[in-house]
Amino acid sequence: MLLMITNGYLTLSIAPYLWQQIAEIRNLKMMINYGIEKLKFNQPVPVGGQVRLKAHLNSLVNLRGVTKAQLDITLEIKDNPKPAYTATLIFLYHFQ
Repeated sequence: MLLMITNGYLTLSIAPYLWQQIAEIRNLKMMINYGIEKLKFNQPVPVGGQVRLKAHLNSLVNLRGVTKAQLDITLEIKDNPKPAYTATLIFLYHFQ
């Protein structure tokens, strides 16, 4: 039996998409993935595995018209007690 797993950076790349499913941000002109801190890959995700993003907004700061958001995130794998990864993501939001 061949079991395929997805690359950790592939699963990390879906985090902004999943975050947009959690938070509704209005009047957004542009969002920039500004940085990643404290990234730890814990467990590979099997191909076809179901995942869920848990996010906690740590801070929201106005930087002269640009909003900087810092989120602690965990990507959980269905039926697996260990998460795929944990990280702190930093996004910059430019509003209209």
